[in-house]
Amino acid sequence: MLTRALTKRFIRSNSTLARGVWADFSKRPESLKIKNDALKQGVLGKHLDGPASYTNRDRRAYYKTPLELDETFVMSYEILNEEAANVYKKVEELEKELASTTDEAQIKEIKDQIDNTLIEAEIQNPEVLFNVEYSDSDALDRSHPVYRQFLEQKWRDYDLMLTMQRLEQLHVIPDTLPTVDPKVDVKVKFTHNTDERFVGWIAPGELLPAKAVSQPPTIRIQEYERVDGQNLYTVLIVNPDTPDLEKNSFSTTLHYGLVNYPLDNVNNTIHPAKVLENEEQHVIKDYVPLVPEKNAEKQRACLWVFRQSKQLEVNAVAAEKFDIRSFVQANDLLPVGGYVWRQKFDRSVNEVRDAYGLGRGRVFHRVRGRDPLVE
Repeated sequence: MLTRALTKRFIRSNSTLARGVWADFSKRPESLKIKNDALKQGVLGKHLDGPASYTNRDRRAYYKTPLELDETFVMSYEILNEEAANVYKKVEELEKELASTTDEAQIKEIKDQIDNTLIEAEIQNPEVLFNVEYSDSDALDRSHPVYRQFLEQKWRDYDLMLTMQRLEQLHVIPDTLPTVDPKVDVKVKFTHNTDERFVGWIAPGELLPAKAVSQPPTIRIQEYERVDGQNLYTVLIVNPDTPDLEKNSFSTTLHYGLVNYPLDNVNNTIHPAKVLENEEQHVIKDYVPLVPEKNAEKQRACLWVFRQSKQLEVNAVAAEKFDIRSFVQANDLLPVGGYVWRQKFDRSVNEVRDAYGLGRGRVFHRVRGRDPLVE
C-alpha cells in the first residue's frame, strides 16, 4: 500500500512538474535547465529512492521524506510556474512593442524592461537557482539577464570588495588614477605558465616572480550590463614605481597598451594569441614585463580597463614617464575596472631581461638617501 501511494504521488509530481513555462524550451534557452537528468530529477523531487546526493544505496533506502514536503514543493512549484507564465506574457507584449519602435532611446528602454521582466520570470526557477549555486560559474550563459544578475551579485559580495581593497591598500588609487566606479569584473591569468601556482586566475595584489609574468596576460572583462553588439575597450598596464634617479623619486612606465578591443557579455576575454593576430589594430605598446632591479622596492603592475566612447587611432605611445591621467582625458576614456599584482627582484629577473633585450639591471643601495643619485 505504501509503495502504491508513493507511486501515485510520484506520478502526480511528474505530471505537474513536466508542464508549464519552466518545462517549455521551445522559446526559452536550454541553458536555463539542469543538463544532468539525474540531478534534475533530484532537484525537482522526482526520486522515489531518496535524494540523488546520497551515493550510498543503504542511506538512500532508509531516507524518509519529511511529512508533506513533496506535496508542498509541487504546490509551490505550480504557483510559481503560473506566475512565471504570466510574466512571460508581458515579455511577449514588450517584444511586439520593440518590433514596432524606431526611436533609439525608446528601443534601449524597452530592451531594459525586457531584461528586467525575464529576470522576474526566472529568478525563482529551481533549475536556474541550482545552476547558479552548484555549476561552474564560467559555464553559465551570460547572454541571459538572470544569470548576469546572479553573477553580478556574487561579484559585488566578494571579488569586487577584495579588488577595491587591494587597489586602495596598495595605493593604485590615487597613484595612477584618482578613483574608479567599477562596472566590470576584471580577472587576469598568465597561460604560458606550467607551474600550478601560477597557471590560474591570480588574486589581486599577489606577489609574482618575473618568469610567471614573462608573457602577455589573458584578461577577462565581464560586463553585467547588457551589451548590444560590442563595446570597445582600452587596456593599460602601468608601473608607477619606476626609479627616477634624477628626481630621486619614481615615475610611471607603460608596460602594455591595447585600444579598440571589441568585447560583449559572452565574448569577454582578451587572449594574447588573438592580440598577436591583429596587432596592428589594437597594440599601442607591446608587452614588456616588469623587471624590478636588485634592492629596489616592490613594484606594482596596475592594470586599468576603460570603455571607449569612440574609435581611437592606433599610434605607438612612449612608455617612459607615461602620464596615464592625461592619456585618459585626451581620449575620453571611462575607467570601468582595475587590477594589480606586485613584483620584486628574484632569480628569474635577469633571464627575462635577456629575453626582452633589456640589458643588465642596476643594483641599488639598500638605504635611500636624501641627495639625488644623478648630478
